Amino acid sequence: MGRRKIKMEKVQDTNTKQVTFSKRRLGLFKKAGELATLCNAEVGIMVFSPGNKPYPYGSPSFELVAERYNNESEDSDSCETSGNGRGNRARQEKRICKRLNSIMEQVEAEKKRGEDFEHQLETAGGEERFDKPIEELSLEELEEYEGKMMDMLDNIQGNISGMEVSSTLVIMSKDTQNK
Repeated sequence: MGRRKIKMEKVQDTNTKQVTFSKRRLGLFKKAGELATLCNAEVGIMVFSPGNKPYPYGSPSFELVAERYNNESEDSDSCETSGNGRGNRARQEKRICKRLNSIMEQVEAEKKRGEDFEHQLETAGGEERFDKPIEELSLEELEEYEGKMMDMLDNIQGNISGMEVSSTLVIMSKDTQNK
């Protein structure tokens, strides 16, 4: 049984879209890793999911590749604009500051969301049943508990991804401003 040709069209079903994204993302990252290994190339890819979660991949690391890209683009900008370099530099710094402010706002929003989650956990009504030993919980309570733990894990992993990307961008912007 061989491979079938898949018609290229937008996937409408959200579950199918998420599964397709996950599989294609892994395939893309695998090909990028092969390219890096076979050609001794530095590869960096940033993919955003349908839910706007960032997924970076880099060989040797995404941060190093992004930093090198920024340095190279700065060098080419300075070569292209011999007399007008100061104006371009100011515009670039302004863009970086705007982006940094945007990221800082996102970080503050995530902190507030985390505080809200903590408050919800502390004040959740009816959650006292999870205070008793796990051996005393019924099967239904255990399944509910597992579901809540999985939701919490997904939220934490999403927040970690966002923070990693935000910190990478902050580091890149600081490096750019220092140069």
